[in-house]
Parts: sequence; C-alpha cells; structure tokens
Amino acid sequence: MPQMGESITEGTIVKWHKKPGERIGRDEPLFEITTDKVDTEVPAPAAGVLERIFVQEGETVAVGTVVATLGNGSAAETAAPKASAAHFRSSHEPKTFQRKAKAVTPAPQPPRAAPRPPPVAAEAAAREESGQKLSPAVISLANRHRLPMQELLSIPGSGAGGRITKKDVQAYIERRPATPPQALQAPAPPPVATPATAPLPPPQYLYRPEPDDKLIPMSGMRQQIANHMIWSQQISAQVTSFTECDMHRIVRHRNEHGAHFEEAEGVPLSFTPFVAEATVRALKEFPIFNASVVGDQIALKKHVHLGIAVALKEGLIVPVIRDADEANFVGLARSIHNVAEKARRHGLVPEDVQGATFTITNPGMFGGLTGTPMIAQPQVAILGLGAIQKKPVVVDDAIAIRPIMVLALTFDHRIIDGATGFQFLERIRIHLEQFDLP
Repeated sequence: MPQMGESITEGTIVKWHKKPGERIGRDEPLFEITTDKVDTEVPAPAAGVLERIFVQEGETVAVGTVVATLGNGSAAETAAPKASAAHFRSSHEPKTFQRKAKAVTPAPQPPRAAPRPPPVAAEAAAREESGQKLSPAVISLANRHRLPMQELLSIPGSGAGGRITKKDVQAYIERRPATPPQALQAPAPPPVATPATAPLPPPQYLYRPEPDDKLIPMSGMRQQIANHMIWSQQISAQVTSFTECDMHRIVRHRNEHGAHFEEAEGVPLSFTPFVAEATVRALKEFPIFNASVVGDQIALKKHVHLGIAVALKEGLIVPVIRDADEANFVGLARSIHNVAEKARRHGLVPEDVQGATFTITNPGMFGGLTGTPMIAQPQVAILGLGAIQKKPVVVDDAIAIRPIMVLALTFDHRIIDGATGFQFLERIRIHLEQFDLP
C-alpha cells in the first residue's frame, strides 16, 4: 500500500486492473485505492507478471502493507513475503481521478457496531496540535483499538525525548483495563440515552431486505462520507444558528462588474468569493472558530485553510484553499474556481482535501433555502449558504424587495457558546451587507 500523503495511514483497494497470471507494463495502472474520498490509480513500478494478490477489493490495510507480488512469470509465490513497501514504490506520481458511477462490491466483512474514526483526523490532531510527534504506526495502532486522543497522549513514551513508540502503545493496550481509567472518562451520560449516545443495534436488525428490493453497494467514497459524519456526531455537540442576509449590494455589484471581472481575471464572478472573504475576516476576529479540540485543550490555528464543498455525481468533496487569510478577493475568487474545476475533472489528490480549518458549503446553488450542515472533524464549525431569493423586507419603515440569503452556522457547543455563535454569524452578515462597492 503506497504512501499517498503525509497524514495518510491506510487505504482501501477498490479495484484490481489485472488478475494473477496476467502481464503488465511499467507504469500501467495495476490497482485502484481510495483515501479521504479521493480515488487513485497506482501504476506498476516495473514490467512483469502479477503473480499473487494478498489484499482483495474492499479490504483496508495500512501503508506499507504488501498487497501483491510481481515477477517474471517463471514461478509463482507460494507464501506471502515479508512486509515491505518496496513492491509498489514508484518515482512516478500516480494518475488521480474520482470514480464515476461504477460501484465496487466490497469483500464480505463482519458487521461492526460503529464505524472506526478516520485516522486522518486523529493524526492531524496529534501531530499538529498536541506537540507530541507520533509516527503513522502509532496512529494506526491507536485507531485500530479506538484509543481516545487524550488517553493516547497520556501513555509514557520510551523513545528519544519521551516520544511515544508503537511498543509503548502495544504494551499499554495489553495491560489496559476493560474500562478506561476514571480520569480519562467523560462525565456520566444522563440515565435516558439520546440518539447521539445510544449504541446502534447490529446492522441486520435495522432493516431486513424484502425479496423485491434492489440492493446496490455503497461506493468507497459514500462509505467514507457515512463513517465520517457518524463519527463527527458522536464526538461533538453540534448546534446550528441562522440569520438572513440582504445581498442587494453584492448582487448589484456582480451584475454590473461580472463580465469585466471575468475578462480581466479569467474566472467567473460567483457569490462564493464574497462569502469567503467575509468569513475569513470574521475568523480573524473570532479565532475560536478556526480551532480544534485536543483532549481538554483548544488549539487555535495560525492560518485559515478554507474548505469549499463541491458537489460531484459520486458525492460531496471538500478541496482546501491553503492560507486563505493571506489572499485578497481576486486570489480567493481564482482559488475557489480552480479547486472546483479540479474536483469536477477528477484531478484532486489526497493532499487537496486535507487540513481544512473551516468549511463553506453551498446547498443554495441547488435551490435549497437553508439547511443544517454537519461539522467535518477536527474542525469546530461550518457555514451553509442558502439560495438567494427576492423577499419583501422592511427598509427605513418602508417595504422593499431585496435578494435575501439565509446563512446557517453549525458550531461545536463544547467550546463555543450560543452567544458567540450568533455574534460570529452576525459579523459575517454585516461584512456582506456592508460590502464596499468600488
């Protein structure tokens, strides 16, 4: 399994392009993997014959795991070789794309009561926020045993400078009591379980298919989204606030200057850059929304890495604009257009969808009046944009027709109170309504 990015610790094989015994040329696509909703073709590092496959379609394995062997065809392997990443290491960047409507039937796996948290979020929190450098092997082992981040970071490290090693984690797991130490447990839940805390019944009890049902498998991307959203709800207390924003100044500016802007800058003038600029300004004033929760601490991010949700046929994907706080309006407009186009032509790589600190999603482009977007961990807030619709409003004690957009802000109530949430949302509204026309 190749390393597709610094924070990628595992991947799922979704398709083999060759069968055992078939020949393959150097750099010819050998198999396809999915990581963080991005599908990638992995090329063969050398010409030869695919002798044996050890990891089947639908299986998830850690980076560095041997997934198959190539040979000259003179003899087939009879046993799995020692784990080595050298089998499929290549100096060539793999060709990346999103799967189009083709679903892959995963290999049968035993049902799990709850999805495993995606390792990317755990690793990002551990590496970037805690100050404790953890290796991918440590992160992967902790995720397999569902160790909470606070508990993982409490393990005494025997490595250089007190670094936590894989042996430290393994030893801790072996002597770990059935119930986590009292000091690391969350406060006792109320007697009556709520939907967020109640354990899910086994999958077979949720619904039994009828004979005339048509069963279709979830794509790898769909499973990634499902697991991450359930995990996000289990982790954070999510609250959504709403406000209406008068967009008449921005609509007028776009109508008057849109054609000239596209001619001068080479990208169309959409409403998203206006919202992005207003949001980045508000994040500088309210840094608690550009943060992550690490145990009982809050990590405030130095820069704003803005996630822009893009709807594809296969599902929603969120490419990231790095250092959005350092870009001007034109820079934001170009970046938003470029990442959206890159996503639509299936050109994203794993690094393009990692590291967002705040996300903007726009269901309004599909006619949605509003919605309650869900936080993408380890972020603590997300902004949803509704459709811009003309409505009668009171302006200076008179009724006027104005283009109104509903803004929906979902935030993590663990670290953000309702008052702060509304203040931040109002600040975005004010920045939009007071947009300074040139």
